[in-house]
Amino acid sequence: QLRDDLAKQVGSGGKVDFEQVDRIDDGAAALASACYDRVIASPVWPHTVEHSSRVLGKLLLALKPSGILEMHELVVGSEPGSLDVSPVTRTRDELLQQLKFAGFVDAQVVSQDAVSESALQALASDHWRVADAAQFAANAFGRIFEVAGQAKKPAYNVGAAAALSFGKRGKNSASGTDGKAEPAKKAWMINVESDDEAEIEDQDDLLEEEDFAKPDAASLARPDGVKPKRKACKNCTCGLADGLEPDESNACKPKEKVKKPTRPVDLVNVKSACGNCSLGDAFRCSSCPYLGMPAFKPGEKVTLGGSMLHDDFMP
Repeated sequence: QLRDDLAKQVGSGGKVDFEQVDRIDDGAAALASACYDRVIASPVWPHTVEHSSRVLGKLLLALKPSGILEMHELVVGSEPGSLDVSPVTRTRDELLQQLKFAGFVDAQVVSQDAVSESALQALASDHWRVADAAQFAANAFGRIFEVAGQAKKPAYNVGAAAALSFGKRGKNSASGTDGKAEPAKKAWMINVESDDEAEIEDQDDLLEEEDFAKPDAASLARPDGVKPKRKACKNCTCGLADGLEPDESNACKPKEKVKKPTRPVDLVNVKSACGNCSLGDAFRCSSCPYLGMPAFKPGEKVTLGGSMLHDDFMP
């Protein structure tokens, strides 16, 4: 019946297509881009489908520029916190906000009617599978509404481009309709003559003879007995950072860096972590304490002979 009514409205030159929302959401049904003048979402009761942002985005692409979207959906009129079970969680304002985020303009609610208690009980038992449908309908009555919304696609298609002209104006662009050149616009200025109360004083008149005198070095020197101003430390404890007089008894002292003690290297009892210390320099690590020493057996004390302690070349 709905298909026949819509076919009569569009006439013989139009086209009417039906598609399920869940197929559009999961991508099983692909809608043609910029193909429809009007899209009617969830036109038949019950309007239990909550149109996601993905579905609204695909419906926007399917509409032609300036196309109309009509949709029906159930919303809550107040916070659903007092309901133990509330399958409907989106409010009217959130629905309009979702339409704007999807790219629609002029989003508005055409009508809003409260769902009757009997209809809520039927929805709770048949669609939402609520355990106590009668109790849910009694609690949700007056809080769940059926809204009819309408939104419009912008007058341009997605991905549309327009050329911007950054060229200089020609000579004819500055002339008016009668061919005469338009007078140049005057720069913004303060009209002091029109304001009798406003008087601008000369800044030089505000200066006195003492202001023109050049100060000498003696007047700029620090007075005797006055200590130079110190800068506050990073971890100030004397009060200088807070603008107070510094307390000399609690003067700030720079913290000395604590040097970590270094352990002496025991060349005799060193335990090799890699197991290659005794094989020679070719197998040793860059931080090995045995670098430069000959290969030896594990556990053997490395000693150098008397001849190796002297230079090969004598002067």
